[in-house]
Amino acid sequence: MKKLLISLVFAIPIWVSFSPIAAQNTLHLIYSVDNTNEDIKEGCAKDRSKVETFFNDMASYSGLEFESHPLVFNQNEVYSFFKNFHCEPTDVAIFLYSGHGFRHEDDQVIWPFMYYCNFDAQQSAGGSLNDCGVPLEWIHEMLISKGPRMSVTLGNSCNNIPGDEAADKRAQGLRRHEPQNNPGTQLQNTGLLTQFQGHIIASGASPGEYSYTNDETGSYFVNALIDVMYDGMVYTEKPTSWASMLKKAKEEVNEKKTDQHPQFLIVQGKKKMYSEGEEVYNQYKSYNDLNLEDIPDIEGSEEYDDWEMEDFDEDDYMNEWEDEYESGDQLESALENLPYILFEALLKDDGDLSQEETDHVVNFYVPLMEDNFNYDQETARWMLDFALEDLRDDTDLFNDFLKDALEEFQNYLEPEDREAIIEQLINMADSPDAPAFTEFLDSIR
Repeated sequence: MKKLLISLVFAIPIWVSFSPIAAQNTLHLIYSVDNTNEDIKEGCAKDRSKVETFFNDMASYSGLEFESHPLVFNQNEVYSFFKNFHCEPTDVAIFLYSGHGFRHEDDQVIWPFMYYCNFDAQQSAGGSLNDCGVPLEWIHEMLISKGPRMSVTLGNSCNNIPGDEAADKRAQGLRRHEPQNNPGTQLQNTGLLTQFQGHIIASGASPGEYSYTNDETGSYFVNALIDVMYDGMVYTEKPTSWASMLKKAKEEVNEKKTDQHPQFLIVQGKKKMYSEGEEVYNQYKSYNDLNLEDIPDIEGSEEYDDWEMEDFDEDDYMNEWEDEYESGDQLESALENLPYILFEALLKDDGDLSQEETDHVVNFYVPLMEDNFNYDQETARWMLDFALEDLRDDTDLFNDFLKDALEEFQNYLEPEDREAIIEQLINMADSPDAPAFTEFLDSIR
């Protein structure tokens, strides 16, 4: 298990000098983000910002030129751009779509259609596939036809989550890490951008599902993917792979939203490998099977359809990195729920949570999350606010989260880390010798 850095003061960042290799090839980031539909456009803008920041940083660290291509949110503009797009054989091309998605009820197509019209939530999609839709798979195949060394096609077809805003944020897990401007001596896996030869398509949900988003943090899928890629390509010292990173992003989303299952396909050497398996993939159609009008032809698309379909091998996944990531994920979950334990303990000393005790918790918890997981201060404060709101407004919900927090505290923290947190609680309490307080501390040791 990872040992915690526990401190009552904010960390002072120490930047290690890092000089990327000389720039050579180009990373093209092409994004098509819904800025029209009021129900999702703010969350979609968050997706764009996070993806652009990540790949701009990675291009800089990896010695790639970075070129951004924002597309007008219009079906014809998208088709026109890709017909005229040019890249070099050594380039990387990344495409992001964040917006509504739709399909005919029984079309049985595996990848979503991006939706380029105004969306009426009461009447579902108001226009036809021909009028409003662009197949995500068409983008994937078009990028392959342009001949880059590597392409990634990402589709997040969003749908707002109804209900309580705070509960929504809490359910998402809010892994909003503040990226380090200089990763120092890490970056063991930049070859995933500079050496990988192949093509990837991934969507935030499987056929018939929503890919959820919200205004404050963007989509579950993009949040999970960015978090996983930062860990796999920047922070870890263990080798990883695109298959492993996409797998962990898929699992992270599904843990938060059990009705959402991201899917991905990796193409290498004219072989296609699908996250859900060859047999499942063959149950679905390509968009070409729908015989849609007005979709531009792609040179070589018939050849793509004939490429061999295979399942992933064990060697495609990097188990050591996956285990390391899972361990960090469990620890992070335990710390996200730690405020419930802190507030419960401090209530037991005299039956009241004083302002001084609350301030002590803030001064302890915010740097704890910043030091261990690069959380920005706003996100760390959210975790505290969630627990306080539940404590004041919904005792049953508070107790449910407290139960989870206590289990994670015991299972995912090292004994010395648990003891260090208990010592901090003793220092925070107004009445540290109160029997109820000491009994609670003994129960969590």
